[in-house]
Amino acid sequence: MDASTICDSRMVRYMKEVADRNKIKWQPEILTAGGTDTAGIQRMSPGGSIAGAVSIPTRHLHQVIEMAHKNDIQASIDLLASCLLELDQFSLEY
Repeated sequence: MDASTICDSRMVRYMKEVADRNKIKWQPEILTAGGTDTAGIQRMSPGGSIAGAVSIPTRHLHQVIEMAHKNDIQASIDLLASCLLELDQFSLEY
C-alpha cells in the first residue's frame, strides 16, 4: 500500500508465496506518503489491473546520498524475476 494505491490482495498473496518458496527475504511496506508507479498502471489500463509492487528499501530517498543495500536490490530482482516466471501458474481466485 502507498498513498496512491492499495495492491490487490491476490497479487500480494502470490508475491509472498513466491518469495517464501524461493527463500527470498521480503518485508511488508505501507507508505503513508508518496507513491509508486503502481497507481498509474492501475488507472491507465482500461478496466483497471491487478497490481502488486516491489520496492527497494532505501535511505535518504531523493537525496544526493540516497543508498540501498546490494542484497536488498538483488532480492528485489530475484522476487520480480521469480514472479514473472511463475505468473502463468497464478490463480486469480480468492
